[in-house]
Amino acid sequence: MQARGDAAAGADYLAKFRADSIVRDLEHVRTTLYEGRKWATIAQSFGGWITLTYLSVAPRALSACYIHGGVPGTPPAAADVYRRTFTRVQDKTAEFYRRYPADADIVAAIADHLQSNDVRLPDGDRLTVRRFQSLGIDFGMKPGFERMHWLLEGAFVRPGRLSTGFLEQVQARTSSAGNPLFWTLQESIYGDVGSGPTAWAAQAERDRRPEFAEDRRPLLFTGEMAFPWMFGEVRLLRGFAPAVNELAHRQNWSRLYDLDALAANEVPVAAAVYYDDMYVDAHLQLDTLSGLGNSQYWVTNEFEHDGIGAERTFARLRELVRDRGGEQTGNEAR
Repeated sequence: MQARGDAAAGADYLAKFRADSIVRDLEHVRTTLYEGRKWATIAQSFGGWITLTYLSVAPRALSACYIHGGVPGTPPAAADVYRRTFTRVQDKTAEFYRRYPADADIVAAIADHLQSNDVRLPDGDRLTVRRFQSLGIDFGMKPGFERMHWLLEGAFVRPGRLSTGFLEQVQARTSSAGNPLFWTLQESIYGDVGSGPTAWAAQAERDRRPEFAEDRRPLLFTGEMAFPWMFGEVRLLRGFAPAVNELAHRQNWSRLYDLDALAANEVPVAAAVYYDDMYVDAHLQLDTLSGLGNSQYWVTNEFEHDGIGAERTFARLRELVRDRGGEQTGNEAR
């Protein structure tokens, strides 16, 4: 990233990884390697964002779309997304403490220790309370509560000393080593024509919620939210800081969704909407689906966001498309 030049050049480069660019890449592959034959999309999470962009710009390329927990709100609005997300994360944290009541005291002891001491992760980064709070992102998956409980069980080797194993696991879960674009582009997926800057929407919402303060007890965790501090405190994200800040203030975005095209859509779309999904608001998903032509949805609270891992979810979506006449056929290129 630093080799890309200044903040503006870095932001322009990162913007090329948004859904509209991904769709253009997919279309290049489809037309050059597959002779323009139609194909179906199977989407998980952000894959649903890509799918709706695909339906907006190249619907003739698609025979059907199967979306698992990933229908974006349209038109996208980052501030609205995080107003909803913080409430769901707060509810998930409360559920975690109900399931493991003794863990509230362990979490408080860890937070108190981090506030009073300079605790370093194995890579040299300081472990702050807010970085510790970000572990709550796992509460939206199964078995996220259990993984957190097991982590906390081995947190202290004795009072006042955190274990090496705990620190190693926290580093692995929060370093972004395997997926730096996850946080880097977290809010940029909500930038569309007319939406204006995302303006660090998650941080702005957190600032309005004192219950998420680092000194409040029981401590609340955070979730799928990118904050400016990440790009200073997490060493593997620091090189992205100027470009990401530039993106946060970007006024003009490339178009992601054509609402008229989506309303007139004829491609069969089946979506699994996980009602208690911590990451993607069910009501925003249903609102979008109500304006998406030829779409069907299955609403369930049986699964968390990773419900695609259950064998029956994709099978259910296939049934929905089959019962409406099946996938489209044809060899039309775009």
